[in-house]
Amino acid sequence: MKHPIIWLSMVLGLTSTNLQAQDIVLGQSVPLSGTNADIGRDMRDGALAVFSKVNAANLLGGRKIQLITLDNANTRARALENTKELLDVKKAVLLFGYNSATTSLDTLPFLKQNEMALFAPFTGSAGLRSDSHVFTIRASYADETAKIVEHQKNFGATKAVVLYYDDEAGKSNLESAMSAFDVSNKPRALAVKRNTKLDAAAFATILNDPPHYVLATTQFTVVGELLQAAQAKGLNLPVAAVSFVNPDELADTFGTVARGTLVSQVVPAPKGSALIKNAAIKDCAALMKEFNNATLNYTSLESCLAAKTIVRVIQKVGATKVTRASLFRGLENAGRIDLDGFVVNYSRTNSGSSFVDLTILSRGNQFSR
Repeated sequence: MKHPIIWLSMVLGLTSTNLQAQDIVLGQSVPLSGTNADIGRDMRDGALAVFSKVNAANLLGGRKIQLITLDNANTRARALENTKELLDVKKAVLLFGYNSATTSLDTLPFLKQNEMALFAPFTGSAGLRSDSHVFTIRASYADETAKIVEHQKNFGATKAVVLYYDDEAGKSNLESAMSAFDVSNKPRALAVKRNTKLDAAAFATILNDPPHYVLATTQFTVVGELLQAAQAKGLNLPVAAVSFVNPDELADTFGTVARGTLVSQVVPAPKGSALIKNAAIKDCAALMKEFNNATLNYTSLESCLAAKTIVRVIQKVGATKVTRASLFRGLENAGRIDLDGFVVNYSRTNSGSSFVDLTILSRGNQFSR
């Protein structure tokens, strides 16, 4: 019979070894089916391109990052089911890269309960960003709308209509947009239903009394349907959209009718990366090419930058010390992280980047400055 002390030491040694060998599980909930499936796949693949390289190079001392991505079909109910599975069954130490505020909101009670973080949700919504357990990569919608409104004002466009979703997240985005306008010149607002195909009747108040421009806080399908309805009526209706529109999908799906649309971007332009001095963009382009021979776009670039950031945080925490709580504290104390040209900052009161760029959808379905 083994001596009790020796036996205990052996058990503890095995436990430590197993901990080192265990995957670091990150849980993601995005649409992999339906009209937003391309967005979800780009979000997943942009991160996987980084994690697969990190794992292959053994940069985390024997531990590997496992990204588990579940399909939420872009619905809040499915996202909630996914979150429960990711936490209770998959034992994720971090929730990563959810695709919107709507699909992220129900994570908040679980984050507090488990003393853990939601990292890099693809949203600038104030309602989500105000939670201390949420850490973002991108600028806020308030930052984006302020830049759009100032730009439009410089060209004499002051009469606007804000287009938003008639739900909790949409109303939060409406508040952010309204804050960018002068008190004496508040715009009209039009609410639309999420995940619903819209016809001209849904946009009647805009089409019957066209503004100087529409400020859209919705995804690309709503913007495209609005522009199609305006075109059918013979109207030239300028639209400015925040990054939540998903610019690549807008270009691919509604390129011709959407030409001239102004879109605010929260990461630098991913195209023409060979000519761009930003090393982070060049590296993300190379990683995507190596991973699945895909061309880098705005969505996969943001996800790539998010993945690079969390790898830095894991390295700072120590791969063998990663837990839900340690990653949460690690993000709180991460400070300034320079991703070879794209800078993010994290603390208890600061999250991510304030980078905003304005682009126009032009010929060839390309965004230009």
